[in-house]
Amino acid sequence: MDFTFAPEDEAFRQEIREFVRREWDPKDYNTDLNVFGYDFDSAEYREDAKVFQKKLVEKGYWTMAWPEEYGGQGLPLSRQVIYADELAYAGAPQGSPGANITGAIMYHADDSIKNEFLGKMATNDIDWAQGFSEPNAGTDLASLTTRAVEDGDDFVVTGQKIWSSGSHYANWYHVLTRTDPSAPKHRGITYLIMQLKDDDGNQMPGITLRPLYDMFGRRRWNEVFMDEVRVPKRQVIGEVNRGWYAAMTTLNFERAGGTGARNVAVLEKFLDMAKNLKFNGEPVLNDPLVRNQLADLRIRVETGRMLSLRLIWLQSKGEVPQSESLIANLYSSMMAKFNFWPALAQIMGPYRALLQGESRSPDNGMYGTNYALSMVTGYAGGGGILLAPGLIAQRGLGLPR
Repeated sequence: MDFTFAPEDEAFRQEIREFVRREWDPKDYNTDLNVFGYDFDSAEYREDAKVFQKKLVEKGYWTMAWPEEYGGQGLPLSRQVIYADELAYAGAPQGSPGANITGAIMYHADDSIKNEFLGKMATNDIDWAQGFSEPNAGTDLASLTTRAVEDGDDFVVTGQKIWSSGSHYANWYHVLTRTDPSAPKHRGITYLIMQLKDDDGNQMPGITLRPLYDMFGRRRWNEVFMDEVRVPKRQVIGEVNRGWYAAMTTLNFERAGGTGARNVAVLEKFLDMAKNLKFNGEPVLNDPLVRNQLADLRIRVETGRMLSLRLIWLQSKGEVPQSESLIANLYSSMMAKFNFWPALAQIMGPYRALLQGESRSPDNGMYGTNYALSMVTGYAGGGGILLAPGLIAQRGLGLPR
């Protein structure tokens, strides 16, 4: 495997690095856990992110990874990795339209849907939310019961979704519904595009959002209730009653993950802070156990990066690394939850109890805050830790269900 980059790729890296340094002010935003990050629900962060992303659109960066047939530049994988790495390392916002719904539309939607939605996504004028999980259909997603009944030119949708991240900010919803309740559970599912808000920002008729808060009182999810919501039949991703297969494309993109560049940046920031951290007058880095913990973390972070870069290398060879993607994502999720944030919080000693916003806490309390959030979130998103081992066993090792 060859993970080196060509000189022209390194020149591109410098271009992106300088752009981000010039245009993005990270302030004290804490988004290191992505959708589970503390500032996911910060109006100030979201406004700053929109301004930055508009600059990405104007510069041509926002969709440069898209195929040329959809208005992109067909950016090679090497530069896609560099672009994602540099934004993640700097703690900058997402640098392209959500890959999960983008991939589903490009691979499965008809031309009318592509023309209607990809253009708006290319200018960052659509905020998506995802409607998959239900109270009785989480890791067993195919058990969903939200109904969509044909009525003239529309589907009439009634049901409930849960854990819809950021749906109070979204104006469009990609949602799984059951259109044939007599079919086996993986069939009879149709993948719809539903409007959540009108052009004035008002909730569409029949849609009710009930907030769900995390342990810090931050609203990051909602229950979404749909009461006879009308969706035009043309707004289908894939085929009627075969939406499960299009949804798997969405989840495969969602599980792809990053390369761990943000973990490298956080660890470097922590080390800079720890050089001045003392307990009872003694520098914390004088403790050999602490130094061993930090060395172990650096090795774990680099292992995750190598797993992720291996995916890119396989893709560059024209392969589809499905099981390898699951392995890399599982490793990254497990490492962050059970090694990375717990170790940083432990090294912080009593400072870990001072959470975000507490002026006495080093680095604005991000380590204790992220440790707490990581312990109670992220077990099932996109299948995550709960489903990945079984999927790896079946798809990677060929074991029976």
